[in-house]
Amino acid sequence: MPRQSKGFSLLELLLVLVITVSIVALAAPRLVNGLDSIQLKRLSRDMAASLRATRTFSITQGKDKTWLVDFAQHHYQYTDKTKTYSNKINLSLTTASKEQISDVAATIRFFPDGSSTGGEITLSQGKLAYSIQIHWLTGRVKIDD
Repeated sequence: MPRQSKGFSLLELLLVLVITVSIVALAAPRLVNGLDSIQLKRLSRDMAASLRATRTFSITQGKDKTWLVDFAQHHYQYTDKTKTYSNKINLSLTTASKEQISDVAATIRFFPDGSSTGGEITLSQGKLAYSIQIHWLTGRVKIDD
């Protein structure tokens, strides 16, 4: 007469547990990379928006306005706002030499006619990278990924 099953054996439970742990171990790095990608993309969009806001503020106020990044403090400033970014993100700024304040801080200047000193901001984390370009003649801000 066949034996009636009243549940799972210990061996079956251990096998399911090993399979589950293996799947989680394989998927975890991909989840972390996905989160890093989202964080980096959000920061590049926020920075681009802050650059556009600085340009708009310069045009409406009729005065030169600057967007500043401080690499040592991991923050950037525009209009009257200061925002921080993670120290895990590598950021570099190429701008006009007269806008290089120090080894750890630099600005991009926007003029009342909409133009700017121009430059490029590169954000990277691991293999991921985004580039924000600021056209010197038009002040246009564009993100390349």
